[in-house]
Amino acid sequence: MHVIVFAAGTVQAGSAVTETLRRGELAIAADSGASTALALGCTPAIVVGDLDSLDQATRTVLERAGSQIVQAQIEKDETDTELAIDVAIQQGASRITLLGALGGTRFEHTIANLLLLTAYPDTPLELVDGNARGWLLRGPGETRINGKEGDLLSLFPLQSSAEGVCTEGLYYPLHNEALRFGRPRGISNVLLGEQARVSLVEGLLMIVHTAI
Repeated sequence: MHVIVFAAGTVQAGSAVTETLRRGELAIAADSGASTALALGCTPAIVVGDLDSLDQATRTVLERAGSQIVQAQIEKDETDTELAIDVAIQQGASRITLLGALGGTRFEHTIANLLLLTAYPDTPLELVDGNARGWLLRGPGETRINGKEGDLLSLFPLQSSAEGVCTEGLYYPLHNEALRFGRPRGISNVLLGEQARVSLVEGLLMIVHTAI
C-alpha cells in the first residue's frame, strides 16, 4: 500500500506532487501537515503528533470529515513526521512518500526529514516536492531512473563515502568511483535519454531526480 505522509513544511506544485496525490492509497498527516493535505484536496485518514501547531478550526474540520486524531506527548524523542511514518508502517505501508518534508520556517526539520530516509531500511521511503523525487540507495544495490532527456539527477552520499558508484545514461558518467560526504560532486548530472541507472557497492546514496 502506497501511503502519503504530509509533514508541516511547504509543498511546491509540480508533476511529481501531482503524480503522488493521484497514486496515494492512504493519507496520514503529521500535526499541521493536515492543513497542507486539506489544501491539496486530500483528507488524511489519521493525524498524529503533539498537535501544538494544529489550530482548532482545522481540527474540527478533520473530525467532522472522519479523520482519526492521535495525540502524542509534547515531550517525546520522535518528531511528528517520524511518528506519522511509524503509523504508516503499522497500517501496512509497503511504500511511503513524504510531502511537505522540505521548506517551512524551521530548516532543522528539513535536515531531520532528509535523515529519516536512512532510518527505515525495510520500507521504501521517498521525498517529493515540485517536479523532484528523492530516495535512498543502499549498497550493494542499484536503481533505475525513468525520465526524459535533460532531466537532472543528483547523488549525495549520506555516510563518509559511497563506494563503487557506477552510472549509465548520464552526461557525466561514473565508473566504480567514490563520492565523499560533504563534497557535492554528484550534483546536477543530466539524463541523456529516457532512462538512467545508478549502482553502488557500499554506502548510502541519496538520489534526487528532477523532471525538467
